[in-house]
Amino acid sequence: MGSSKREEGAGMKKNLWASKAKFGLFPALGGWCAAAWTDKGLSALVIPQKVKATAFKKLQEYLPPAPIGFWDKPLSPVPSGIRIQAQRALKGKPYRFKSFDISFLTSFQQRILNATCQIPYGQTRTYGWVARKAESPRAFRAAGQALNRNPVAVFIPCHRVVAGEKKLGGYGGGIDWKIRLLEKEGVTVNQGRLS
Repeated sequence: MGSSKREEGAGMKKNLWASKAKFGLFPALGGWCAAAWTDKGLSALVIPQKVKATAFKKLQEYLPPAPIGFWDKPLSPVPSGIRIQAQRALKGKPYRFKSFDISFLTSFQQRILNATCQIPYGQTRTYGWVARKAESPRAFRAAGQALNRNPVAVFIPCHRVVAGEKKLGGYGGGIDWKIRLLEKEGVTVNQGRLS
């Protein structure tokens, strides 16, 4: 398939997603989360921000370019299942949420995020482990980039993915959130490293 055909197919996939997507805001941990979803599942979740406008802007950054007028739609009430399970996850409690619609991502990104979902609560794995699970054993750097752009952080637990030698690596939501989430799950972090 030629490059222009691939780009055209990717654009159609993103527009199809946007035609079915809804988005909204909800309060969490003294701030505001933003979420986008379709009938198939959650597409993006922004960890709590101090102001609504920041959460909404970050949501736009997490998602693919949308058709003109998409973001002008009124906010929708965020489904209770998303709100309740997000509150649990952000407080470091086990959660039950597995319904995602990340169809706008590349197949590689989807494989990386699916592999990340296999990391048990309270445990960590390396970027290399995630790349191997996604059947791309040499792509650990690309795995890190895909995880940094994870639109459903917390539920697709990229905070559990660390660099080698017990180094934390990065986190799209900021390293403070990564440490906070890991510690709430019982993982000990000392001076930016796993203990």
